Amino acid sequence: MRLSIITATYNRPNKLRAIALPHLLNQSDCDFEWVVVNDGANPYTKVIVEELKAPFSINYIETKHHETGFGLCHARNAGIKAARGDLIGYIDDDNSLFPDFVANTKLFFKANPYLKYSMTLQNRRRDIVKNNKTISTGKVFFSPNIGCNIEELILQDQIFDSNGFTHHNNNSLVWNPSLTVFADYEFLLQCISLFGRETFKVNPQVLVSYIQSSEGAIGSSTYEQWGSELKQIVDDNLKYNLKENEINKLIELSNKYLAKGNKRVIAFIDNQ
Repeated sequence: MRLSIITATYNRPNKLRAIALPHLLNQSDCDFEWVVVNDGANPYTKVIVEELKAPFSINYIETKHHETGFGLCHARNAGIKAARGDLIGYIDDDNSLFPDFVANTKLFFKANPYLKYSMTLQNRRRDIVKNNKTISTGKVFFSPNIGCNIEELILQDQIFDSNGFTHHNNNSLVWNPSLTVFADYEFLLQCISLFGRETFKVNPQVLVSYIQSSEGAIGSSTYEQWGSELKQIVDDNLKYNLKENEINKLIELSNKYLAKGNKRVIAFIDNQ
């Protein structure tokens, strides 16, 4: 079973080199493919990859940066098209994998042959950042809870994030660039519709370190954006095979966010 790990990076060679890359190089199992998508063809990113003496195979891609839509989604789609593994996982340039991520993920899918997609536990924190400088470091917490089921993720009672998320390689899956804060969530709904609910399981191991920044896509967003994007998903609910109670919960959340208007979201709301 071969694993491809996609990293889409846009004009952040220093973050790539300092955060994501060292932990990829430190994997206990180096039999995997790293698909690095240089969104916008940053020349320094290219140098980092070209000079890298890696124990794993590298599939390097350059793409033109899209001026419309969420660039990360466009770049990830390019990565999916290029990936040669049986499984596809994701790590962003500003997050990192634990040393046993590759080995443990392969073992988890082999031990559970019915699996089509899975999320690992994350070591998370939320930092306040201004002008690329960390002003305040948040308290570490773990997410989602051990034993979290797919319904809790659908209802957003637990946090879903794509860093460390792994799914079977399937050409019909496409990241939706019309979404930003709910791009990960909508991709999960696509996986649910394609693979079914019974083929999902949370890996109970903590294998990802995730740092949410107040200057990132979530931290710099507004509740109006949250509400509008969630409403877009609700309007397309038939394509995700959502249940009536799930649709009603998402409508409630969308209205809640829209009511808060342009107030900025500083951190993800737990236990909504």
